[in-house]
Amino acid sequence: MLMIPRILMLLSILFGVVRVEAASDDQLTAIRALGSLNGVALHCGRLDQTQRIKQALVLALPKQRQLGELFDYQTNKSFMAFINEKRTCPATDTFNQQVDMALDNLNAVYPR
Repeated sequence: MLMIPRILMLLSILFGVVRVEAASDDQLTAIRALGSLNGVALHCGRLDQTQRIKQALVLALPKQRQLGELFDYQTNKSFMAFINEKRTCPATDTFNQQVDMALDNLNAVYPR
C-alpha cells in the first residue's frame, strides 16, 4: 500500500520537471545573444553590463532551468571564444549599444 503513494509522488515530480513551456526560436536567439554579450562583458570587466543583462533575464524569462542553462552555456562559449580568438574589448559606447539592442529584442520576444 505504501508503494502506490510513493509511485504517484515520483510520477508527479517527474512530470513537473519534464513539463516545460516551449520557447520559440526568436526567444532562444535572444537568450543566446545576451549570453554571448555577457561572456564579452565578463572578459572585459564590464560588470555593470553583466548586472543589466542578468536583471533583464530574471524579469523577463519564465522560471525554467533550461533557459538559464542556455544562457550560462552561451556565456561560457563566448568567454572562451573571446580568449581563444584573442579579440580586443569593444569600445564602451559600442558595447553598451549592443547590450541595449539585445535587451530591446529580449523585451520584444518576452513581453511582460
